[in-house]
This record gives sequence, C-alpha cells and structure tokens, in this order.
Amino acid sequence: MSGPMSANVHSVDAIKDVRTALIKFQERAISAMGDLRQKVDRTVNWLELDRPNYWKDQERRAYDLVASTRVAYETCKLRTVAGRRSDCIEEKKALERAKMRMEYVREKQQAVRKWLVQAGREANEYRARTSTFQRTLEHDVPMMIAQLGRMIDAIESYSEITTGTSSPQVALSPTLLQPAESNAPAKDETPPAEQTNETKPPESTDPP
Repeated sequence: MSGPMSANVHSVDAIKDVRTALIKFQERAISAMGDLRQKVDRTVNWLELDRPNYWKDQERRAYDLVASTRVAYETCKLRTVAGRRSDCIEEKKALERAKMRMEYVREKQQAVRKWLVQAGREANEYRARTSTFQRTLEHDVPMMIAQLGRMIDAIESYSEITTGTSSPQVALSPTLLQPAESNAPAKDETPPAEQTNETKPPESTDPP
C-alpha cells in the first residue's frame, strides 16, 4: 500500500469560504422548504376544512332562500287583485334565482371534493419527491459542515506547529564533509633544494 495521502492546500480561507457558503445555503434552503411545506399544508387544510364548512353554510342559506321564495311565490298565486290572480312575476324570478344559487353552491361543493382529492395526491407526491432533499439538508449538509470545520482546525493546528519549529536540517553529502585542500606544505615535507645562479666553468678541451 502507498503511504498516507497529502493535500496541497494553498489557502485555508478558501475552505472557510466554502463552509460559510454551505451554511448559508442550508439556512436558505431549509427556510424555503419550510415555506413551501406550509403553503402546501395550508392549501390542503383550506380545501379539507375551510371550504367544506363554508359551502355547507352557504347550502343551508340557499335552502332557506329557496324555501322562503317558494312560499312567497305560492302565496302570491293565491292572491287575487280585482278578481284577477296576480302574475307573480317578481316572486317567480326570486324563486328561480334562489334555485340557481342552490345549484351553484352544490357545484362548488363537488368542486371542493374533487380538488381536495387532487390536492391531497399532489401534496403526497411533493412530500415524497422532496423527502430526500429534506434529509440531505437536515443530515448530510450538517455532516459536511462539521467535516469542513474539523479540516480547518486540523490545517490551522498543523500550520501553527510547522511555524513554531526550527528550520529543517539539510543532509550533507560525504564530499561536503571532507576538509578543503590546502596549498601550504606539510610539516614532514622537506623543501626542495635552493637553486643558485652560480655556474661551473666549462671543462677545457685543450691538453695541459
């Protein structure tokens, strides 16, 4: 196996910037996801509780209006003016409007039931699709932030240690450890004989 891996870190500030950006991303993403979840829940609750109660109350009002306008119309038909029965046009129109209102309320009730089923299905699908990302924000991202924090602490601790130590020793080669050669003569050496400027006379070739 190879030795421990090393990292060529040029600036710890870059890691700090990444950690800070990751923290901001986590905060904003969690806030956005929370807002979306609240809107989905409010919509479902609005369709499940508020609208049914509202249209139930409107149905009761519409039923009472139909009943009262019908009574008014029937009463009008029994009434005679100068020996002639009234046409009861206004009472009849009021009864028709009341019936139309009742039909409108019932259509709204059906629409609420339809959209409640659709909204519930969409809400469940939304929660299923975002559950993985939600877990990432709540578990994986904090682990990454903590890991970056430990990395920063380790690098800064290592930097303090290396800054406080003395300069590393340099291994010298054997040739550098040998003393330098000197031009001075050794003590046990005998200086060469001194040369003189005297010259011997040439031998004569003449007979004595």
